Amino acid sequence: MILYHFCCERDMRGIRNKGIIKGKIAVQARINNHGKPGKFQTYAMAGWQWLTLDGEKEHQSWNTHVLLDYDRTQYRWTVEIPERDETQIYDKARLEALYPWVNILFDGWDGSENWRVYRGPIPKKYLKKLEKWNNTTHEWEEVPYGR
Repeated sequence: MILYHFCCERDMRGIRNKGIIKGKIAVQARINNHGKPGKFQTYAMAGWQWLTLDGEKEHQSWNTHVLLDYDRTQYRWTVEIPERDETQIYDKARLEALYPWVNILFDGWDGSENWRVYRGPIPKKYLKKLEKWNNTTHEWEEVPYGR
């Protein structure tokens, strides 16, 4: 299965060296206040790598620039997950079966039907191509990298 992973320059370097390994799912959990309803706190579950079926830069609605002042779609990795590992790929419905609260991460985002989450690290050997967005030509340009 072919999927895409977008990232900024500083993340691209680590991925180039180790694969896609630092993904997280944000979780909102209720903090118990001595048996009374408490406040919600956000934390992250490590080991889930975010991917998409849609390789178009302009379709990545999650790249909002609201909390970050840089472009998280500056680089695009083409990722090929072998058939034997496709069981590690989760769409919203499958992920929701494990974690019912996960709908808050997908609902209301354009293109979220294309989002997938891979459980576990994605090794370098699954990374088939690296491209950088050219802001002048508005096209992807392949970037050579060692595997």
